[in-house]
Amino acid sequence: MKLVVAGLGAALVAAGLFFGLWLNARTTSPAEIDEILANEAPDVREVATEIVELLVNVDAAKLDETSERILELSTGNFRSDYESLLPGLGPAFEEAGAKATGEIVEGPDITFSASDEAFAIAKVAQTTTVDGTERTVGFTVRLTMVNEGDEWKADRFELLGEL
Repeated sequence: MKLVVAGLGAALVAAGLFFGLWLNARTTSPAEIDEILANEAPDVREVATEIVELLVNVDAAKLDETSERILELSTGNFRSDYESLLPGLGPAFEEAGAKATGEIVEGPDITFSASDEAFAIAKVAQTTTVDGTERTVGFTVRLTMVNEGDEWKADRFELLGEL
Protein backbone atom coordinates (compact mmCIF):
# COMPACT_ATOMS: atom_id res chain seq x y z
CA MET A 1 0.00 0.00 0.00
CA LYS A 2 2.86 2.37 0.80
CA LEU A 3 4.26 1.71 -2.66
CA VAL A 4 0.95 2.61 -4.34
CA VAL A 5 0.64 5.85 -2.32
CA ALA A 6 4.27 6.76 -3.07
CA GLY A 7 3.71 6.05 -6.77
CA LEU A 8 0.58 8.20 -6.84
CA GLY A 9 2.40 10.96 -4.99
CA ALA A 10 5.29 10.86 -7.45
CA ALA A 11 2.85 10.88 -10.38
CA LEU A 12 1.04 13.93 -8.94
CA VAL A 13 4.32 15.77 -8.40
CA ALA A 14 5.45 14.95 -11.95
CA ALA A 15 2.09 16.05 -13.37
CA GLY A 16 2.22 19.29 -11.38
CA LEU A 17 5.76 19.98 -12.50
CA PHE A 18 4.86 19.28 -16.15
CA PHE A 19 1.78 21.51 -15.91
CA GLY A 20 3.81 24.33 -14.33
CA LEU A 21 6.49 24.12 -17.02
CA TRP A 22 3.84 23.99 -19.75
CA LEU A 23 2.12 27.11 -18.41
CA ASN A 24 5.42 28.95 -18.11
CA ALA A 25 6.44 28.02 -21.65
CA ARG A 26 3.13 29.25 -23.06
CA THR A 27 3.46 32.67 -21.45
CA THR A 28 5.12 35.24 -23.67
CA SER A 29 5.43 38.72 -22.30
CA PRO A 30 4.68 41.82 -24.39
CA ALA A 31 8.37 42.74 -24.18
CA GLU A 32 9.35 39.36 -25.62
CA ILE A 33 6.83 39.78 -28.45
CA ASP A 34 8.18 43.27 -29.19
CA GLU A 35 11.71 41.88 -29.31
CA ILE A 36 10.74 39.06 -31.67
CA LEU A 37 8.97 41.47 -34.04
CA ALA A 38 11.83 43.98 -33.85
CA ASN A 39 14.18 41.21 -34.94
CA GLU A 40 11.91 40.41 -37.93
CA ALA A 41 11.47 44.03 -39.06
CA PRO A 42 14.83 44.34 -40.90
CA ASP A 43 14.05 41.23 -42.99
CA VAL A 44 10.59 42.57 -43.87
CA ARG A 45 12.05 45.99 -44.71
CA GLU A 46 14.76 44.46 -46.94
CA VAL A 47 12.28 42.45 -49.03
CA ALA A 48 9.75 45.29 -49.21
CA THR A 49 12.46 47.73 -50.30
CA GLU A 50 13.61 45.40 -53.07
CA ILE A 51 10.07 44.87 -54.35
CA VAL A 52 9.20 48.58 -54.39
CA GLU A 53 12.47 49.44 -56.14
CA LEU A 54 11.81 46.77 -58.77
CA LEU A 55 8.28 48.05 -59.31
CA VAL A 56 9.21 51.71 -59.75
CA ASN A 57 12.18 51.04 -62.04
CA VAL A 58 10.81 49.49 -65.22
CA ASP A 59 12.97 48.91 -68.27
CA ALA A 60 11.43 46.88 -71.10
CA ALA A 61 14.86 45.43 -71.94
CA LYS A 62 15.22 43.98 -68.43
CA LEU A 63 11.56 43.15 -67.81
CA ASP A 64 12.02 39.36 -67.85
CA GLU A 65 14.77 39.50 -65.22
CA THR A 66 12.87 42.00 -63.08
CA SER A 67 9.62 40.06 -63.32
CA GLU A 68 11.30 36.81 -62.33
CA ARG A 69 12.71 38.43 -59.20
CA ILE A 70 9.36 40.03 -58.29
CA LEU A 71 7.65 36.65 -58.62
CA GLU A 72 10.29 35.07 -56.34
CA LEU A 73 9.49 37.67 -53.69
CA SER A 74 5.71 37.48 -53.97
CA THR A 75 2.82 35.20 -53.12
CA GLY A 76 -0.95 35.12 -53.00
CA ASN A 77 -2.94 38.04 -54.39
CA PHE A 78 0.05 40.15 -55.37
CA ARG A 79 1.70 37.29 -57.26
CA SER A 80 -1.46 36.39 -59.18
CA ASP A 81 -2.21 40.06 -59.99
CA TYR A 82 1.35 40.64 -61.18
CA GLU A 83 1.35 37.45 -63.27
CA SER A 84 -1.84 38.55 -65.01
CA LEU A 85 -0.21 41.90 -65.97
CA LEU A 86 2.99 40.37 -67.35
CA PRO A 87 1.85 39.34 -70.84
CA GLY A 88 0.93 42.91 -71.78
CA LEU A 89 3.47 44.85 -69.73
CA GLY A 90 6.53 44.40 -71.93
CA PRO A 91 4.75 45.04 -75.24
CA ALA A 92 3.01 48.11 -73.79
CA PHE A 93 6.31 49.62 -72.60
CA GLU A 94 8.05 48.82 -75.89
CA GLU A 95 5.20 50.19 -78.04
CA ALA A 96 5.00 53.43 -76.06
CA GLY A 97 8.76 53.78 -75.83
CA ALA A 98 8.24 54.01 -72.08
CA LYS A 99 10.66 53.77 -69.21
CA ALA A 100 10.20 54.38 -65.50
CA THR A 101 12.82 55.24 -62.92
CA GLY A 102 12.13 55.83 -59.30
CA GLU A 103 13.32 55.75 -55.74
CA ILE A 104 12.01 55.36 -52.24
CA VAL A 105 12.11 58.77 -50.57
CA GLU A 106 10.79 57.62 -47.19
CA GLY A 107 10.44 54.22 -45.56
CA PRO A 108 9.42 51.60 -45.86
CA ASP A 109 7.98 51.80 -42.37
CA ILE A 110 7.11 48.37 -40.97
CA THR A 111 4.20 47.48 -38.68
CA PHE A 112 3.00 44.03 -37.71
CA SER A 113 -0.58 42.78 -37.56
CA ALA A 114 0.54 39.27 -36.52
CA SER A 115 3.82 37.43 -36.12
CA ASP A 116 3.59 36.29 -39.74
CA GLU A 117 2.01 39.39 -41.34
CA ALA A 118 3.36 42.91 -41.65
CA PHE A 119 2.64 46.10 -43.54
CA ALA A 120 5.37 48.07 -45.31
CA ILE A 121 4.52 51.66 -46.23
CA ALA A 122 6.83 53.70 -48.44
CA LYS A 123 6.76 57.07 -50.17
CA VAL A 124 8.11 56.90 -53.68
CA ALA A 125 9.13 59.35 -56.41
CA GLN A 126 8.95 58.03 -59.98
CA THR A 127 9.74 59.59 -63.33
CA THR A 128 8.02 58.05 -66.33
CA THR A 129 9.22 58.76 -69.84
CA VAL A 130 6.84 58.09 -72.72
CA ASP A 131 7.92 59.01 -76.24
CA GLY A 132 10.46 61.48 -74.84
CA THR A 133 8.03 63.23 -72.49
CA GLU A 134 8.84 63.01 -68.81
CA ARG A 135 6.42 63.13 -65.90
CA THR A 136 7.43 62.84 -62.24
CA VAL A 137 4.98 61.84 -59.54
CA GLY A 138 5.19 60.95 -55.91
CA PHE A 139 2.97 58.39 -54.27
CA THR A 140 2.57 56.20 -51.20
CA VAL A 141 2.44 52.43 -51.45
CA ARG A 142 1.58 49.74 -48.95
CA LEU A 143 2.72 46.15 -49.22
CA THR A 144 1.15 43.44 -47.12
CA MET A 145 3.99 41.06 -46.31
CA VAL A 146 3.54 37.47 -45.12
CA ASN A 147 6.05 35.01 -43.73
CA GLU A 148 6.13 31.78 -45.69
CA GLY A 149 8.59 29.20 -44.40
CA ASP A 150 10.93 31.80 -42.86
CA GLU A 151 10.83 34.00 -45.97
CA TRP A 152 8.97 37.29 -46.14
CA LYS A 153 7.00 37.78 -49.34
CA ALA A 154 4.62 40.41 -50.69
CA ASP A 155 1.01 39.25 -50.65
CA ARG A 156 -0.72 42.49 -51.60
CA PHE A 157 0.22 45.82 -53.19
CA GLU A 158 -1.84 48.97 -52.71
CA LEU A 159 -1.37 52.47 -54.07
CA LEU A 160 -2.54 54.67 -51.18
CA GLY A 161 -2.37 57.98 -52.98
CA GLU A 162 -0.39 60.55 -54.88
CA LEU A 163 1.81 63.04 -53.04
